[in-house]
Amino acid sequence: MFEGERRALYSRLKLQGICDAPLNLCITCDRDRGGHVVLGRTHDHDTDLYSTVCAVQNLWLAARAEGVGVGWVSIFHETDLRRILALPDHVVPVAYLCLGYVRELYDAPELESHGWARKFALNNMVFTDRWG
Repeated sequence: MFEGERRALYSRLKLQGICDAPLNLCITCDRDRGGHVVLGRTHDHDTDLYSTVCAVQNLWLAARAEGVGVGWVSIFHETDLRRILALPDHVVPVAYLCLGYVRELYDAPELESHGWARKFALNNMVFTDRWG
């Protein structure tokens, strides 16, 4: 999917976490939990997904505080993951994580440290009263 220098950089990134990490964890959201009408999802049905993502972030922060590295795997096809884990249709795989102790934790996000992405200035993303 990537060309030239980006392809070479992609090849050097540590993508073997699925095999190397002592723990692989699939975080899911059961869209049917609680029944048809659930307080907190009455007007925005996706609130359960957002809450699940917040739980992932809490897990990530707690792991980091204990010196445990976390990698969020995005290089899979959802249909394969559903088949392998036998997930019912109403269960959404929200995050596939690799966890384990690492030799070092980066001071900045790893992709930024390796030159794949750069940090955006906060003042370009936070607005008051309206967009822009």
